[in-house]
Amino acid sequence: MNDNFPSPPTYSLSVYPQAKKLLEFTTQLPKIEISVQTVDEILKKVQEGKEESISRLEWIYCIYGKSEWDNKNSLISRKTSELIWKYAVHNTWLQRQLLWRLALYYNDQNQNHLASSFVESFHVFLSIEDVKDILTVKIIRSLSTNNTGRELSKIACELNFTPSELITEINDDLPVWIAAFKKFIEEIVPYFCSLTFTNQQQVNWLLRCLNEMSLSEHQVNAVNYLLIHISKEVASKYPPLVAWVKENYSNAEKIHRLSEQARQKLREWIGVINYADFKKLVSLILQRLQLEDFEVNQLLRRSEFWKFYSDRFERIRILLPQKTFNTIGSQIKRDVDILKDDGSNPTEICIFDFGEWFVVEFFRGRGSETRLFPKNLKNQQILFGQHQLSVKQIRCLGGDTHDHAYLWQYYCCQWLASRRIYPNPGTQPSQTPTEYQLTERWSKLQRWESDIKRLEEEARRYCN
Repeated sequence: MNDNFPSPPTYSLSVYPQAKKLLEFTTQLPKIEISVQTVDEILKKVQEGKEESISRLEWIYCIYGKSEWDNKNSLISRKTSELIWKYAVHNTWLQRQLLWRLALYYNDQNQNHLASSFVESFHVFLSIEDVKDILTVKIIRSLSTNNTGRELSKIACELNFTPSELITEINDDLPVWIAAFKKFIEEIVPYFCSLTFTNQQQVNWLLRCLNEMSLSEHQVNAVNYLLIHISKEVASKYPPLVAWVKENYSNAEKIHRLSEQARQKLREWIGVINYADFKKLVSLILQRLQLEDFEVNQLLRRSEFWKFYSDRFERIRILLPQKTFNTIGSQIKRDVDILKDDGSNPTEICIFDFGEWFVVEFFRGRGSETRLFPKNLKNQQILFGQHQLSVKQIRCLGGDTHDHAYLWQYYCCQWLASRRIYPNPGTQPSQTPTEYQLTERWSKLQRWESDIKRLEEEARRYCN
């Protein structure tokens, strides 16, 4: 024995009466000798096709010592590793040992984890039929790429696993503490944004991943990236995605964590969804209700006009006459309210929230108009909080009015701009009218003013 080792402490057995019995028991146990062959002997069995006779302990010893053995046997180092990979296809225990160490190798390129000959001959294992479909193999292949995070995100998406679910799935088969598994959460959203065609399952997967991130820097960065890289046109196809971002990031507490560019994109996302609901409503009315030609034209022009303001809609409220609700209410995905019957001509109403202003759009009927109300507590409680409203009740609130007479779009655009409500960037709702058109508008505007004056008087009498 080396004299440098300290001598073991001595104790009196009388202090521990059970120790004497333990010593007596151990003397009766059979002596077991463990014999492990050398790496040379183990690899000779591999070359002779006698892998079945190799014990698990010998496999561990062989894998551990193969780097050093390869240095002395460079001519056959690759060949012996290829044979071991081929055998591992049918030996799941050995397969797990190799893949586990291969994952560690790709983590830091350290040959102490696995000999280079195993890494270089991994393709032999992959060439075997059905091997590529094994989850751990797919993950190992992703670790060998220059874009591991994106590849891991792809695997998670295809299997509908969140990052933590994927880690749980492979926890017993791969070293899940390595850096790649901790960091790939950062690539979830960039991968999603790279998809050419997106389906509802992928959107639901993304939302589950975002929820898993909780309100962390990962989630904030992900939402910033998502808003900036997904167009409002694409977002409009997936209302649940827009709804999630709106619910989690449009309040005053959280929106400040987004970049200014992302905030603007969020407004566009919300606006395009609200406009899509408005457009869907107009389309259903045109398809299902028996309308006069002039009412059809009214609806088409309103739908076309408000398209230019879609980025500005923070929210909308839809109010329908009972008859319209009975006909199309079940086909509208969002909540709608029924207008109280007050004797007015039937019209559908949309209330738009433009941030500082509420805009009330009357869809059809004689004297139909647009009304503008400042966004104060009283108007908010009535227009967005009061359960039952009628056409006359809304008119009783007053506000500024604008006509829907000939060429109304041009003047309505100016009217809105005077309240700092502007169309989407790069758009122009209408062209400047000619002198002849102005003359025709003036005569039709006189009729509208007469109609709206009468309707407002009726509303005042009703409310009083």
